[in-house]
Amino acid sequence: MITDQAFAFGTVDKIPPNIITKGDIYKISKIPTIVQFSVVAIDNVDDQVQVDCDKTPKTVFNLGKTTVRCLAIDSSGNEARISFVVTVGYEIVKIPYWLKHTTAFWVADQMSDSEYAQTLRYLLENEIIHIPFYKQTKNAFAKEIPVWIKTNSQKWIAGDLSDDEFSIGIQWMLERGLIQI
Repeated sequence: MITDQAFAFGTVDKIPPNIITKGDIYKISKIPTIVQFSVVAIDNVDDQVQVDCDKTPKTVFNLGKTTVRCLAIDSSGNEARISFVVTVGYEIVKIPYWLKHTTAFWVADQMSDSEYAQTLRYLLENEIIHIPFYKQTKNAFAKEIPVWIKTNSQKWIAGDLSDDEFSIGIQWMLERGLIQI
């Protein structure tokens, strides 16, 4: 960390604060509800700085997805912005961000279709991911994962496809028996 003394000699702080959140939040509820969250910002000079968000931990969130946008400004005027999504509902898609790394291995052919399907099965069985609105079939008739699912997965990894859109491929694999729960 740079000391205040270094700035006394004319060094200009050009580094924005680092805003820390726990990422997207999922709250199971059938009615609008309060969702608790915390956001902090750490600066290289000012230590902890104030963060202002357009929602507070006392906000009642409606069913569906709400984007919370936050801003932190340090004493030198450097700005940092971050946003996260609060999803409230009974049947919601819940996919941890880190699954993108695992999916990237599969997309790059560093993991077989079978291994990827087994990974998804484990995550679904242990409720690490949640994919609503599918009907599990016991009569497996699909033999391999179609190319459109891999194409959509690439878009999801790049941030060009939402979790909801990505979940359609997982729903398809569940409904056709490629993933058995």
